[in-house]
Amino acid sequence: MDKQLEMTTELRKARNWILAVGVIMFVMDFIMVNVVYGDQLTSEGKWLVMKLSGLVFAYFIGMYVLARFKPVAACVLALVGFWGLHLYLASIDPKSLAQGIILKILFTLALIKGIKSANRAEQLKRELAEVFG
Repeated sequence: MDKQLEMTTELRKARNWILAVGVIMFVMDFIMVNVVYGDQLTSEGKWLVMKLSGLVFAYFIGMYVLARFKPVAACVLALVGFWGLHLYLASIDPKSLAQGIILKILFTLALIKGIKSANRAEQLKRELAEVFG
């Protein structure tokens, strides 16, 4: 594979991992708020949770956009933001850390894979700069 094409592919992978995590988190929150806990939450409570979920989603969209210019930094910030959020929630309710642990592990692995893809893209970018000056 040509290095330019490989670099573009690796950048796309890194960005897509960030976006996938953000989208899945938002969709899961929507399902939890409206289906699982729909009867237990007031409409104001649902609205508050969805606004906060929207802010988290906006953060991941921001990292997706940033990844176009600074892919490694964006992937690292997405991972830090993801775990920062969950550690904050665990400080409020320690049981929340164990809830959905499988998804948290999978999201962590996805973001780590994004970091690896971004690192590979940066390496290819340096190699191309050496060849084409």
